[in-house]
Amino acid sequence: MISEPELVGEGGPGSSRDVVSGFDRKPAAGRRRGQGLLWGAAGALVASVVWAAAVFAYGFGDGKPDVQGYRLGERPCAAMKLKALSGSVGKAERKPTERPGRVEHPALDRVDCVVSLAPFTVAGKKQAADGWSVQVSVTMRVELHKETDPGPEFEALNTKVDLFGNEFAKVEGIVGLGDSAYLVTLDDASSQVSVRDGGAVITIGMSVSTVYDGEDPPEGEAEVPELAPYQGDLISDAHDVLDALKA
Repeated sequence: MISEPELVGEGGPGSSRDVVSGFDRKPAAGRRRGQGLLWGAAGALVASVVWAAAVFAYGFGDGKPDVQGYRLGERPCAAMKLKALSGSVGKAERKPTERPGRVEHPALDRVDCVVSLAPFTVAGKKQAADGWSVQVSVTMRVELHKETDPGPEFEALNTKVDLFGNEFAKVEGIVGLGDSAYLVTLDDASSQVSVRDGGAVITIGMSVSTVYDGEDPPEGEAEVPELAPYQGDLISDAHDVLDALKA
C-alpha cells in the first residue's frame, strides 16, 4: 500500500514529547523514603530502556549505524530477479551487470547494477510498425553506511529535488518497506524506489527510452509510454531485492 508521506514526532516545546525527569524536584513534606527509592528505580529503568533502544538501533553503543544484515557479496546484482517487471514489461535480455566502480571501505560499501528488459512494442502506435520499440532499463544502487547514519541525508534527497536540482514530479511514502521508503516519480519516463533500512540504502530505478531497430530512423520519435502503470511492480520487486541482499 502506498500512502502520502507524513511527519511523525515533530514535537515542539511543551508538546507531549517533552520529558520531565522529576529528579530536580524537592521531596514533598512527609514523603516516605521508600517512595523516593521507588521513583529513583523507575528513573533508572527508563534510562535502561532508552539505552537498550539505542543499542538496538545503532549497534553495541558505538553510535555506528546497523546495516541490518545486508551485504554485497560476490554477486550482488543477482538480487535483481525482477519477477514482477519481467511479467508486465518483458524478460531481461541478459543477466544484470555490475557497473565499474564498486566501493569497499570501512566507512561505506557501494555497488551499482543495471539490466535491460526485452523491448516491448508500443502497441497501437503507428511508430511500432515503422521499427520503433521501447527499451526499459532497471538500475540498482546499494550503499551500506557503516560509520555515519544516512537517515537525514536520505530524507533530504528523497523529498524535493534530485542530485542535479531537478524537482520531482511526485513523491509518495511506502509503508512496510525498511525504516523509510519512497516511490519517486522523476517524470513520465523515470521512476525509482528508495529504501533506507538502518545503515543500508537501496535504490531501484526504471527508465524508458525509444529505440529504432532500422538503419535510417524517420523524423521524430515514437511516443514513450508512461511508467505509472508499472510502479506497483517496481515496488514488489524492491521487496524481493531487499530479501535477496540479506540471504
